[in-house]
Amino acid sequence: MKLTSALHLCLYILLSLPSFCLGKGILISEKDIGTEISLKPFFYAVEDSLDKYSATDILHKQQSNFDHLEQLKLTAPDHTVWLKTVIQTSNDLSHTDFCLSFNYLTFVDLYLFKDDTLVAHRKGGVFRKRSEISIKDQRLAFSLSFSKSSNYQLLLKVKHTKKFPPIFNFQLQDAYTHLQLNKNLELTNAWLQGALAILFLYACISWLVNRYRPFIWVASFLLLIGLYGFSLQPQYIDLLFPSYPETGWLLVLVYLHFGIVSFYMLMVDFLEIKKNDAVLYRLIMYFIKGIPFFTVLCLTNNILTSNYYLTNQINLYISLVHLFCIGYTFFILWNKLDSSQRFLLYGIIVFAIGAVALVGVTFILNEQGFIYAPIITKTTIILITILFLAGIGRKLRQHEQEKIATLKLLNKLHSEHNTLIEHKVEERTIELQAMNSKLTLQQEELISQHNHIQTLMDELNHRVKNNLQMLYSLSTFQLPQIQNEKGKQVLNEMRSRIKAMMLVNEHLNTETKEQSVQVSSLTKEIKQHIQYIYDPQQKVKIDLDIPGNFLLSTKHSLPFGLILTELFTNTFKHAFEREHIAPSIKIEILLSKEEIHLNYKDNGKGAEKLDTRASMGISLIRDLARQLKGQLQINTNSGFHYFFTFPKH
Repeated sequence: MKLTSALHLCLYILLSLPSFCLGKGILISEKDIGTEISLKPFFYAVEDSLDKYSATDILHKQQSNFDHLEQLKLTAPDHTVWLKTVIQTSNDLSHTDFCLSFNYLTFVDLYLFKDDTLVAHRKGGVFRKRSEISIKDQRLAFSLSFSKSSNYQLLLKVKHTKKFPPIFNFQLQDAYTHLQLNKNLELTNAWLQGALAILFLYACISWLVNRYRPFIWVASFLLLIGLYGFSLQPQYIDLLFPSYPETGWLLVLVYLHFGIVSFYMLMVDFLEIKKNDAVLYRLIMYFIKGIPFFTVLCLTNNILTSNYYLTNQINLYISLVHLFCIGYTFFILWNKLDSSQRFLLYGIIVFAIGAVALVGVTFILNEQGFIYAPIITKTTIILITILFLAGIGRKLRQHEQEKIATLKLLNKLHSEHNTLIEHKVEERTIELQAMNSKLTLQQEELISQHNHIQTLMDELNHRVKNNLQMLYSLSTFQLPQIQNEKGKQVLNEMRSRIKAMMLVNEHLNTETKEQSVQVSSLTKEIKQHIQYIYDPQQKVKIDLDIPGNFLLSTKHSLPFGLILTELFTNTFKHAFEREHIAPSIKIEILLSKEEIHLNYKDNGKGAEKLDTRASMGISLIRDLARQLKGQLQINTNSGFHYFFTFPKH
């Protein structure tokens, strides 16, 4: 019974202590230097749901309107709360510079009154623009100066817009103690940040050297999770988003989520999940594709409602899904991986432990857990990276050993292959020598046959040329003996045709495989010969428009030359009368992709009606055109105009 009574008495004293402290206020003396003083038990509080009170209103408000802070029940976590307490300094106080710190409240306004006189008004908070924060203050700490033997009233206006339950853990300590505590924490974070930077550079250089894709995911994982850890520190906002703090906080989840994507991609690549387990691969790919959509939903909620608390709670539950996926990966793949790949499975265990620690701290401490989150995340990813790099080193050694063994096997196979090739080469050489001997004999026979054929062809061409020349000479000698004018015309026409055949034979190009005749030169010489016979004084102007590189095969050149001969002959015989003014002939050849167009035109007297039966020349021209598989159109208005169309082949 005595023990029970004593416990009840102790419990009563403990419950009464906050009220006693609130009534008395805070007394700061020299013995408090070097220690942290929690102001929470000394605060009176009042909720300002309409945000209508000023600091003067709160200062002169009746004490009965305030509640003890521990008894305050907020109607909404983002309502404004005024905190009030009294600070007294003792006579022996030699330190005057103090620091009032707090954790992750979005907006905090400090008012310090001395004997009802405002001596300090400061602003702070994670969403406060840097331009509104005094140069002496930090984002989460106010610098204050107290005189000894003085009474102060401290008012704090707190508005926490992130909808987390606000934590009023204001700590008062002398400036040196605060500096030492912050220095240790910042030094730890700086060492970890430096280690992350070194590992990040190492991963990037390793990728540039080896082109091994998992190094890219390691570098991305280090960068994004490192940014996540850094973004939870006040320096992140001050350095990157001093004028837009809320934007900086919106990116915190982006870093985290895409860092998780990088870790999943590292697992997929390094553990070869697609090859080892297709079902697990599809599951992880669904997660990876779903994370960006989940990130957009979280950002939308934070932007539209500022309910970071709801977003945080959802992420805590989603983390259980990630833990399940990682654990499932560990148990499914353990027996399918080699020793080097299992190092990343050890890293997965570390990732799971770090995730559980981070979730636990955040779940228990809410935003106050953000103090420890950077250290947890950085330590976790450093350990994961070290394990991964150890696995890579082991894998590279395995690859080197396999490479040496493979090279030995290849050398052996290469030696055997060379021996086999040498035997085959010897056999093939003997066969080729026999074939070369046989081919040499065949080549000699072919050369002999070719020379014989060439001799026959030369003899044939020579005889054809001689025969044509003989016919032409005989007709020339016979011409003066013929008294009949019509007979002379017939003989001249015959001479022209023979001459055309002679010219075709002379212009024959035998240097190419396909023998051909240059049309422009052939036409020019036919023109000169016919004009010499019928127009020695060259009264008729003849205009030739023929492409210089236009060639015709032997098969087509003879009919073509005879056509030109007949056209010239008909024109000189029938087109022009003695009194005809400026007689002219124009020959034009146009080439298209598949056809040859020959236009022959004279400006002679023409004919009202074309009588092909009375004209042997036109009949011959039509027959020759048919030999070339061509078409002919004749226009007799204002002279004769012949339109020929021949296929090229």
